[in-house]
Amino acid sequence: MADPTFFDLFKSTWAQNGLTEGITDLQYKTGWSFIGSVPPSVEQFNKVQQTTDERLVWLYKQLDGLAAVTGRPLAANGFDALSYAQQNLNATNLKSGTVPVARLSGTASTLTAGAAQKLATARTIATTGDATGSGSFDGSANLSLGLTLSASGVTAGNYGNANAVPTFTVDAKGRVSAAGEVAVGNAASATKLATARSFAITGGATAAAATFDGSANVAFNVTGLDVSKANAGTLPVARGGTGLATVAAGTYLTGAGTGALVSRTSAQVLEDIQAFPKAGGEISGPVLLGTGAVIGAQYGSNASSGRTAHVLLPDGGGFSSHLASVTGAMKITLPPVAIGPNTMLRLRVDMFEYLPDMPPVSVLLHGYVQTSKVWSRCGATIVAGVPAADIPVRFGSDAAGNLCIWLGETGKVWQYPTVTIAEVQAKYNASGATVAAWGIGWKVEPVTAFETVSLTLPSGSLSFARSDVNNVAGLQDALVLKANAGVTLTAGNGLSGGGTLGANRTFTLGTPTRLSSTSTNAVTTTSHTHELDTQTGPNDATVGRLLTVGNAFGLGADNPLGTVDLDTVLTPGNYGQSQNANASVARHYPISRAGTLAVGMAGAQITTQLYIVYDTGEMFSRARYNAIWTEWAYHPGVSRFPTATEEGPGIAKRSSDALALALVDDTTFITPKKLSAVLSMTRGMQTFSTAGLFKWDRPAWVKWAFVRVWAAGGGGARYSIAPGPSGGGQGGYWEGLFDVSAVASVGITVGAGGVGAAADGGSGGAGGASSFGAYCSAMGGSGGSINSSAAVGGTSTGTSGIGWTGGFGSVPVRDVFGTGILGGAGGGFWSPYGGSGVHTAGQPGMGGAGRTVTSAASGASGLVIVEW
Repeated sequence: MADPTFFDLFKSTWAQNGLTEGITDLQYKTGWSFIGSVPPSVEQFNKVQQTTDERLVWLYKQLDGLAAVTGRPLAANGFDALSYAQQNLNATNLKSGTVPVARLSGTASTLTAGAAQKLATARTIATTGDATGSGSFDGSANLSLGLTLSASGVTAGNYGNANAVPTFTVDAKGRVSAAGEVAVGNAASATKLATARSFAITGGATAAAATFDGSANVAFNVTGLDVSKANAGTLPVARGGTGLATVAAGTYLTGAGTGALVSRTSAQVLEDIQAFPKAGGEISGPVLLGTGAVIGAQYGSNASSGRTAHVLLPDGGGFSSHLASVTGAMKITLPPVAIGPNTMLRLRVDMFEYLPDMPPVSVLLHGYVQTSKVWSRCGATIVAGVPAADIPVRFGSDAAGNLCIWLGETGKVWQYPTVTIAEVQAKYNASGATVAAWGIGWKVEPVTAFETVSLTLPSGSLSFARSDVNNVAGLQDALVLKANAGVTLTAGNGLSGGGTLGANRTFTLGTPTRLSSTSTNAVTTTSHTHELDTQTGPNDATVGRLLTVGNAFGLGADNPLGTVDLDTVLTPGNYGQSQNANASVARHYPISRAGTLAVGMAGAQITTQLYIVYDTGEMFSRARYNAIWTEWAYHPGVSRFPTATEEGPGIAKRSSDALALALVDDTTFITPKKLSAVLSMTRGMQTFSTAGLFKWDRPAWVKWAFVRVWAAGGGGARYSIAPGPSGGGQGGYWEGLFDVSAVASVGITVGAGGVGAAADGGSGGAGGASSFGAYCSAMGGSGGSINSSAAVGGTSTGTSGIGWTGGFGSVPVRDVFGTGILGGAGGGFWSPYGGSGVHTAGQPGMGGAGRTVTSAASGASGLVIVEW
């Protein structure tokens, strides 16, 4: 209640014009009620009664003081204290004033000036000097003197005009002793003040001072406004404000034209700006990755060597040119993260040139780069393209120390090229790879010089993976070299027949004479003979010489290897090793067993070796290119082909439908079709929605389980008076993917919802906790209170995954249409007000609403969902 002026309360009747409202017995005993016409003005009866008592005490003290002066005490049955005092005044108690003559009795021998009414002898009162006058005075009446002023010497008249200012001289007595005029400018003729004046603005607005002398107008440049001086009103939108008196905490605002800003929820803001929530969603328009943006995933059993970074369209991983001729090898520079650890890398590179005979090309590159920047186990596979797309690939590093891959030769000419690194997969043998590190720092550019090359994959050695080629060696070349059907073949000397290639043609060779080592070169119409160039000795390696039985490289004769290192056996031919002791690993034999060796050659750069074990028929082969030997490849004989194992090659058995479904066999392989069928039958989900204790039994084949846990919400409070009841807090939430391979079952707890208060003045019960064994848990929301505090939401925790604390229960609110209060809504995710009715919310973990006149709502029970 506002503090009223004390005496004003005597002039008005209390609570005469305001609205009142009935109160309960409990409210009356606590000493308060509602007063006023506009909620929530609440006053106390105690203050009103106190003021009334103070006025009564004041009146009593006034009457009591008056009775003490008159000498007659106040009596409980008397009502004439004021009239008695007025009629029985004691003159000895008078402090001031004059007693009327009618009230005086008797005469006095002498009277003072305060008591006489008339002088016995009248007196003359006169003035002299600058003013003269006189009059008779006997005290019976007031005396007025007419004074005559002496002349001052100043001429009577008006002084000053439109062009002159009057001047006056005043003496010490205030008289005008002289008068005159001084000619000056006036408002109609003056153009400037004699003394310039300075004007400034301070306070709520700030402006620099300006000088004014009347010669020109003054304009102030307001450079600042002190908003703290604005202590009333609401700043409208047109003046840069919100148009709102209050804004709730955590509320977002959006414009509404010239009107006040409008509150928006988080979900509405995301919809307004067309943005994704953190949980993801559906996008209906194009997405452009800006500089530094990257898309990818990380997966693996741990965060160290088992984790792989899988990146799509890494930043900087592309080159495009509109030039018809771009010369150089395409250099792919790896990001800095590739330097240092031993990196296992796989790339997919897409290349496109604007050529009629060069379709788009996709190349899969892989390799292993060590901390020393040496590459190994590298390879390239052409997924699409023609033989012209089979270009050399080099792996190495540049002068700056960056790891690099070069595509093509430095003299290759590209036409309108586009080169894109479409996909990257990387992992280490140490710390785990990340998308953030592998998604940036790439560069693709043409260069005209190679730098440090560690390994080269020459053209002609790349594998094709086109579906129409089906890995048949030479098929693509055969298609390219397919002959023209219109070409005519004509028989030459010694031949007959021929014709066009539009049909099958036969050439008949004339029957020659028997060839011998003495035959000469000769030709006839129907036949021909050749001179045979035969070897002159067993090891005659003259190019083009014919081998003769019993004379050359083991054909009919023994050509022993002895203790020779097989790396030095490069001459084509057949050789033999008869001693197991000589077949050692140090001499580069594939096995320490005797056997035969066949050597082949394809030019100076290519040599092949085939070694056959003498008693088993097992075969080993290898090749030499540019003086570098490959490892021996094992080719067992069919009769000795072993069963496939995890350590070595062999024949594998295909799994049956029953074995595939059982998922316990470890000796057979499963086809994609069977795998798809098994996966569709081994997925599942189990829901636990009733409060209590349960158990989830892990299926034998399940290793990982995705679990979501909701704790129960708190119950609402009930309180019919201020400050009112609040809603219960929401239960916590956790979700995560857990490795459950080591357990047969997991205990599950589903929390019960906190009970809503039934009695007036009661608090809500807390929600129960929910858990999935020791893997994760969530605590229940707090119960609603009657002290206007918001009930807090439950917390959550887990060994992996993510969770969050439940929402607060709403505090009580005022009824805007009446004078009462409304209970606060329960906390929750689906609605900013959670459960706001008398019934328990349908969603798991929601808090119950507070109530004023009925039992409060109970919190919703928890929920546990297990998926595998």
